[in-house]
Amino acid sequence: MERYGRDWRIWKIKTFFINLHAYNMRNIKIPPNGDRPIGHNFPPVPFPFELISLEKNMIVVGANWSGKTRFWSRIEQLNNPSMRISAQRYLQISPTIQKQDFETANHQLRTNYKNKPPTQPQDDYKPLMVSLFAEEARRNERVMEAIDNQGKIDKEEVPLSAKDKVIDVWNSIFPYRPLKLEKDRAYAISESREFSANEMSDGEKVWLYLISQVLLAERNCILIIDEPELHLHKSLMVRLWNKLEEYRNDCTFIYITHDLDFAVSKSSSKLIWIKEYKNDKWTWSEIENNWVIPEDLFLEVLGSRTPVLFVEWEKWSLDCQIYQAYYDWFTIIPCWSCTKVIESVRWMRSNQHLHKIYVYWLIDRDFHSEEQLASLVNDWIFSIWLSEIENVFLVPEILELVCNHVGKPEKKEVVLNKIRDIYNDHKQQILFFASKFQIHNIINETLGEIDSFSDYEKRKKELPDLLDKKIKETILPSETWDIIEILKIYPHKWLVRQVQTELEFTKNLYQNLVLSFLTSEKKEEIKRYLSKYLPKIW
Repeated sequence: MERYGRDWRIWKIKTFFINLHAYNMRNIKIPPNGDRPIGHNFPPVPFPFELISLEKNMIVVGANWSGKTRFWSRIEQLNNPSMRISAQRYLQISPTIQKQDFETANHQLRTNYKNKPPTQPQDDYKPLMVSLFAEEARRNERVMEAIDNQGKIDKEEVPLSAKDKVIDVWNSIFPYRPLKLEKDRAYAISESREFSANEMSDGEKVWLYLISQVLLAERNCILIIDEPELHLHKSLMVRLWNKLEEYRNDCTFIYITHDLDFAVSKSSSKLIWIKEYKNDKWTWSEIENNWVIPEDLFLEVLGSRTPVLFVEWEKWSLDCQIYQAYYDWFTIIPCWSCTKVIESVRWMRSNQHLHKIYVYWLIDRDFHSEEQLASLVNDWIFSIWLSEIENVFLVPEILELVCNHVGKPEKKEVVLNKIRDIYNDHKQQILFFASKFQIHNIINETLGEIDSFSDYEKRKKELPDLLDKKIKETILPSETWDIIEILKIYPHKWLVRQVQTELEFTKNLYQNLVLSFLTSEKKEEIKRYLSKYLPKIW
């Protein structure tokens, strides 16, 4: 130990200051990076872990056979309390739930997978559902005790049971197929037809399993979820995990995946890329939050399997999950910086001989002219046919579908008229944005073509007239024009939030409902409507 004394003392001091300055964060022990030399930031060799501070969650991504399973197994061993939710699990579920006291049921659930190898499938669906019902029964007993002691108790004082929360999460993600957990039964309803839990699809059984596991986990637990995307539709998986993180903000979520769609679209405080596992050591690196995926990570994880579509949105955006649902044959990569996207596309295109990945880019229409959009296609850059992707939720076909679904078909024209009114109120502001956009383009194009001082002097004299001409050419549709023409030019992302109040929707309920249709029997109908406004990318 003496040979490591100095390194150990320095590491302890560093750890102290991490705890002091990151009091609202949680320190997690993870396997050490085998590629990192002993230094002042991490423990020396005899201490088989590194400390990493997390604000809310961590995503671990790596190719198959990179050692991800061993990695999360080691994390489970190093941290307490922790719980793994394995990708390997049996999905047998009984149509009726037996009664049992919570302490016994919970003990059976928590000891079911302990001391078993991480590759062995978890067979704990039955004790999971028994615990879910038993936890509510215990809650009810405590409420009755409180009533006996106090004489009465306000409804607001009654805590939600884990079962109540499971139903809330399920119904917020899958509003078209409400879940029922009552009378010792688990079942769902679809178009007035009731079907038991054992009749659910594998995907639905997985959803119920994951939601229940997370909401029954002990307080302040480290939840290690292997392949969180398994059996989940692309348009739903991020929303599901975000919702569970909201409910369990006391827990730390660690996601283990080889799915880049999930890795780049899930908001995370840390993203770890496992490169290699050899001689019981992992080589890994941390990727910055606002990142463009490194080229070698592309080559390792993607191989030649799927084409890549860069899109212009924030990776945790709810609205832009429409891309993941519609372009489901692509790996969707978000990037907030157009410049970085162009660099990545150019690198991948210019090095096509090194890989077999086809790379494309999809941008918002914004205020580009038809000529500009046509020229971009030559560089494999495509545009949606509305100003922004959020506007696709308000096209007449989808609006009519939503109004009919909630039993308010007469509201369609009310919402369309409100869009026209909002547009008319902001018309001058939109004209300013459109003109500003064109001015930036003209200046960039004009200055980019200058190759001498004399040319600069000539362009400088021409520029004012050129700008005036372009601004005069900027014509906006009148408020009485077709609604599609307005959606092509209206640039504000919050339009859908303003008009959804006419349907008595709040927050993101309108978008959630539309996205849920993409995993229902309405999927093909929705995709047919979207095909009118999203480009065909080949």
